[in-house]
Amino acid sequence: MQNKKRWYRYFKTEATREEIEQTVAEGFDHVRDRKSPFSGAYTPPDSDAFVGKDFYLRCEERDYGFSFKGINEVVFSEPGEPDKTCYCNVKTLDNEVYFVNFLVPGYATSRQITMIADTKSGCGTVVDAHVGTEYQAIDVGRDFYFGRFDGDYEGGELHGFTNELVGTAIEWSYGPNVMAIKHIYNSNLYYTYGAMTAQGAWLATNPADYVKIRDNLFLFSFVEERQGGVQAIFLIDLDRMHDVGCFYGAGHGHLSSSCVGAVGKKADILTIF
Repeated sequence: MQNKKRWYRYFKTEATREEIEQTVAEGFDHVRDRKSPFSGAYTPPDSDAFVGKDFYLRCEERDYGFSFKGINEVVFSEPGEPDKTCYCNVKTLDNEVYFVNFLVPGYATSRQITMIADTKSGCGTVVDAHVGTEYQAIDVGRDFYFGRFDGDYEGGELHGFTNELVGTAIEWSYGPNVMAIKHIYNSNLYYTYGAMTAQGAWLATNPADYVKIRDNLFLFSFVEERQGGVQAIFLIDLDRMHDVGCFYGAGHGHLSSSCVGAVGKKADILTIF
């Protein structure tokens, strides 16, 4: 019996640092105009809630400052470093917890900051990411930092890594005419995703991180190691079954840092599709 034809998913992953640097130099000023195919009907609009406000996040290992000058403009500061004016996206699902995302200028292979701000508890998370690791020039590396904002807030438990999503699965829809993608949260260090496409079955398992922000609110992120090297990061609201996130990466002529959003439904963890 003849085997059913499978889709061979090819990625050119042998990018050099020099190729990445050229991509970033040529594409940085245009990245805001690049929309992901998943930036569809369910992506929340940019919020003006932070315009005119300053936030200073104190983490255990480092501090970050954010001064929002406009709906898409933030001045980013770090101790001992010059301030950087950045184009940013500020999005929210509930008008209390915000997803902030921007690229920081001045880095040869690029640097992306994703900040989660809980304006009720005063707790925050920063995912400090860059293109290039010790293994692959094209893979995204990142660090997670948890802290509290200066100011008067209700207080609460710091954000932190969690296993609470492990053992669940969600099928995410990004809008009409966009393929649905099933996420299977199968381990504290990995996850699996699958989809049916016009080319056939699409399936991969990637390293992943899970952070609890609040009850039923999580930050989930993965890196497509040994593939395209892209980082995806999502703020997942299980009460609303809605997420907002970003795909970030650079390589072979494109630099991306595009916000996305999806609505979800619980799915069977025992099946791929």
